[in-house]
Amino acid sequence: MKKLIAIALLVLTSVAASAQCCLENRCKPEIFNHLGIGVGVGTSGVSVELATPITKFIQMRAGVSIMPGITFNADADFEYELPTERTSQEGTISLKGDLGRVQGQVIFNIYPFPRAGFFVAAGAYFGSSKLLKITGHSDELAEIADLGGNAQAIIGDFMIPANENGDIAGGFRVKNFRPYLGLGWGKSVPGKRVSFTTELGVQFEGKPELYSLYGEVDRSLVEDDNTFKKVQDILKVYPTLTFRLNFRAF
Repeated sequence: MKKLIAIALLVLTSVAASAQCCLENRCKPEIFNHLGIGVGVGTSGVSVELATPITKFIQMRAGVSIMPGITFNADADFEYELPTERTSQEGTISLKGDLGRVQGQVIFNIYPFPRAGFFVAAGAYFGSSKLLKITGHSDELAEIADLGGNAQAIIGDFMIPANENGDIAGGFRVKNFRPYLGLGWGKSVPGKRVSFTTELGVQFEGKPELYSLYGEVDRSLVEDDNTFKKVQDILKVYPTLTFRLNFRAF
């Protein structure tokens, strides 16, 4: 988290410094000569960005997106074995999913027709590889641990282990660096004082991988097609729809 914030602040500071230099006539006209500040809301959370023109065809944006902790509950099957029994037993546990995370982004808006608002966005989101946090507790799992048993909840075709207190903690991880493509309308650096932009795009995350804080994740012999498995299948690409209000600083 600290590294992500440091990188994002460094990029934001560089954008602002470049724009300030050009305000003082130390660069070519129309290059880094204006600074826009954008505040947005969308499927990536709440975002704050700085933007500056590179040419009349391209505007560069850099910022931070904060997704608040959106949570949901879903059941998952679990299997366990006791030293006194030869066959595996089954049960159900209620788990909580949390989609909260912080990301940095550097994105270039490409305007094929500079006087129009249509743009193609290309860039990347980075940091915060934890896409979804999964936690849960079961008194039954704690009792199994007291009897010397080993219990694991089934997430898709993998199993996430419980600790000796009957707790489960882990989630889905994705790539630290996630390429981004999108389409939008509006200018991130307003021609006047204020502008509005809307943007639809996708982050290419790859298949989310299950991880655990309490041991190794093992492959399951049976598959549980629960809510968490559906999240894993759907969010190989993360859809982003953002509405942003932009202000021209100078």
